[in-house]
Amino acid sequence: MARHIATLHLPGSGRLLQWRSDGCWRELNDAQHRAELDGSHLPAAEEWVRWSGLSRPQARGGGWDGGPAWWLVHGELPGRATPSVVLADGSRPPVRSLGRVWACEWFSPAQAATVRVAGEQFTLPFAEPYYRR
Repeated sequence: MARHIATLHLPGSGRLLQWRSDGCWRELNDAQHRAELDGSHLPAAEEWVRWSGLSRPQARGGGWDGGPAWWLVHGELPGRATPSVVLADGSRPPVRSLGRVWACEWFSPAQAATVRVAGEQFTLPFAEPYYRR
């Protein structure tokens, strides 16, 4: 049985979210996606995560030099939740969804982001990791 795969391209961060018709999803980068499209790479089964319904966001970050960089927060959509993201400077970058997952990306210096989804709140500090200090 063929599985339909929908893709959400996040142009700023160069990442993609994919939702598969069997309720699995994954996050990948542009290079991996191109390699899969041209047939030079086949995704491993463990790259796909079964949707759990938990609202824990995941994050990826850009740079720690004080200058602007791309930042990404994404996660699962429990129920009919509509996530929101508010940055420390008060701005609200747009949230996009695909299947039962969502993503939000923005360009700025490192700053905390507060994510609200399904009645829960998460603060992601986007602070430079200790091993880099």
